[in-house]
Amino acid sequence: MSFFESPRFPDAVSYGGTGGPGYKTDVVTVNSGSETRNGNWSQGRCRFEVAHAARMPAEYNPLKAFFRNCKGRLHGFRFKDWSDFAATTGEGVFTLLTPTTFQMWKRYTSGSYTEDRKIQKPITGSLVITGGTVASISYTAGIVTMTSGTPTAWTGEFDVPCRFDVDEMQGEIINRSGGQLVIGWQSIPIIEIRV
Repeated sequence: MSFFESPRFPDAVSYGGTGGPGYKTDVVTVNSGSETRNGNWSQGRCRFEVAHAARMPAEYNPLKAFFRNCKGRLHGFRFKDWSDFAATTGEGVFTLLTPTTFQMWKRYTSGSYTEDRKIQKPITGSLVITGGTVASISYTAGIVTMTSGTPTAWTGEFDVPCRFDVDEMQGEIINRSGGQLVIGWQSIPIIEIRV
């Protein structure tokens, strides 16, 4: 199993997809109707559906090649979640790993509650880091190494590490247009992976 840093899942296909974070919760309901709940995951895990409606070969063929190279569910890849792909001021935070290295996180705030999401796939050239002097940034792990000082915040874009959640490509020939086939794939499930 490996992870493909490049290319990213085709943006033209991910745009318009549906999905978002999910959690794994066990709920036990007793005869009185009372229940207990146990959250099994401390972090959400995103699922996406990016059904590929009728497309011409020029749009469909890159998706087919990408799927073949990923070998279905075998290899992970970068995916742009168009509904949540950036951290703005006040959202980008860090945790200390060693005296000179820091992990990037995105903070989600609702009233007095917060959840921090680990960011491991930032986008090259999109980051602005405040505080201290940056020595290097790992764009494959979301780790910032400092020459001096402590980073206080970051803004920028990131991808979600994902994989296909299916091993079979279900392409359907829908029609012809100008001598070319119009092809669709009605269900393309994609799931976030822990890397």
